[in-house]
Amino acid sequence: MMHNKYGFREPLNEEPDGTYITAGQMQFFLNRRGADKKFLLGHPEFFEYFYKCAIYNIIWDKLENDPDCAILFWDEEEETIGVKFPAGGTVMKALKEKKVDCFFGAED
Repeated sequence: MMHNKYGFREPLNEEPDGTYITAGQMQFFLNRRGADKKFLLGHPEFFEYFYKCAIYNIIWDKLENDPDCAILFWDEEEETIGVKFPAGGTVMKALKEKKVDCFFGAED
């Protein structure tokens, strides 16, 4: 069990490209009904979640160093965390460096 074993922002495992999911994020996934099986079977739902977490962590890491580089907010319409950042800014550059193929939230 992961409870009290890891910090919320502590990377659980870092991929070769430097992306990661935190222990807290993994626990949130595993708290879903049937998530343990989806994780063990490599279900697309897990990989979609992992990818979203990895993108979020790239942005969060940049925000820790430069609080003005992006804005995280709760998107009421989509019922998820939203993000806005300038096109060509540090977040966009970090996402391109990691070869993230969905540049959501960029503003000119």
